[in-house]
Parts: sequence; structure tokens; C-alpha cells
Amino acid sequence: MFELREHVRKGRRLSLVLLGDKGFNAYSAIKGWCSTLRKRNLAQTSSVIAPLIFLLSADLSIGDYGLFTIINQKLSNPILDLTCAYLAPALFAVFYLITLTLLYSSKDKEDASYGVVSLVNGPLSYGVGSIVKILIARPRPLEVLDGVRIIGIWHTSTYSFPSTTTMLVFGFTLPILFKGSRYGFVLTALSYLIGFSVIYTGYHFPSDVAAGVLLSIPITAFTTMVKGRIKKFLDAS
Repeated sequence: MFELREHVRKGRRLSLVLLGDKGFNAYSAIKGWCSTLRKRNLAQTSSVIAPLIFLLSADLSIGDYGLFTIINQKLSNPILDLTCAYLAPALFAVFYLITLTLLYSSKDKEDASYGVVSLVNGPLSYGVGSIVKILIARPRPLEVLDGVRIIGIWHTSTYSFPSTTTMLVFGFTLPILFKGSRYGFVLTALSYLIGFSVIYTGYHFPSDVAAGVLLSIPITAFTTMVKGRIKKFLDAS
């Protein structure tokens, strides 16, 4: 049951209240999540934002096509071929499964709830990205540039923007990172390695990856809002 309530407080802000057993204030949840990012998770937030700013700065300075060409062609070597095409996705998958196992085996059920949020957030991010791809309909680098190197066995859909692979891994990672888990830093580094890899292997432009990271953040904010409900369910089970 949904009810729209008007809260006249500090500028007469409107908030949507989702009524359950005790009620769920969406505005308060978003405000609390943002406050957590500012105060308690500065290091976690920086680990996501700093590389993203670097990527966007390089992309704006060099140009999307130019930066893609540098990464895809001028940096090419056998070690990066192996790392980006095969090792990076394997490392992420293994470390993510280990992290999930540790979260679910923890005595603190809140840890398990973050694991559930992560598992939901990854596919949700991928799904949203797939819809945006259809709306934007940006061609793949191979279709618009000459001499593109295609490496590995990455799955490809018709369109390029945003990188749904990047959204998937960041969707898995961000809830764990913002929980404050030390494993989140490693997963973030591996997620950026995946983002670099889909450029290096010829499937995405740098701006596709940057957009994938950016879009994953508000989606994570949404799924984190309902984490309390997930924890409540786990406590009752």
C-alpha cells in the first residue's frame, strides 16, 4: 500500500512513504545513504570516483576514439592480451565468489543481507544498461573505426553504450564496497580492470565504461535503500 505524504520540514520537501509494518521513508533512506557516503565511506567512495575522474579527464583530453585507439592498439602486447581477455574475468569471478561465501558464512546476518543486495544489484544494473543500449543505439568500435583488435570471447550485443559488462561487475561490487568490507576494495580494482579489458579487447569505447560506472551508482543507491527489508527477512528466516 502506497501513500503520498507531504512533510513540511526544512524547505517543505516532499517524500514518498512506502507503508509496511512500520513504514519506510524513501527520502530518509536516500538522505541516510548519501550521508553514509560522505562521512563513513570516504575511502570507499574515493576508490570508485578517483579512477572514474581520471578516465573521464583522459577521455575529454584525448577524445573517445583517440583514447580507444591508444588502449586497443598502441598498448597491445601478449601479456595484456592474456590478462584482459581471460585472466581478468576469471579473477573477478573467483574473488567475488570467495567474498560472497565469507559474507554468507558470517555470524552477522547484516553481512548476508549485503550479499543478497549484491546478487540483486548486479543483474539489475545489467538489465538497466541493456535498456539504455537500445535507446542510445551506439555502434561498436569495430563498426566505426578501422584496425580495431578484437580479442577473447566476450559476449557482445548489437550496441556499445553503456558497457553492460562494466555495469554488471560494478553492480556486484558497489554494495559490498559501501558496506565497508575490505574485500570491496579488491573487487573495485578488479571491476576497473574489467572496464579496461573491454576497451583493450575492442568491444567498448572508454565513454561506454565511464557511463557504466556512473549508472551503477544510483542503481546501487536504490537497492541499498531496501537492504533493511532484506535483513528483516533474513532475521525472520
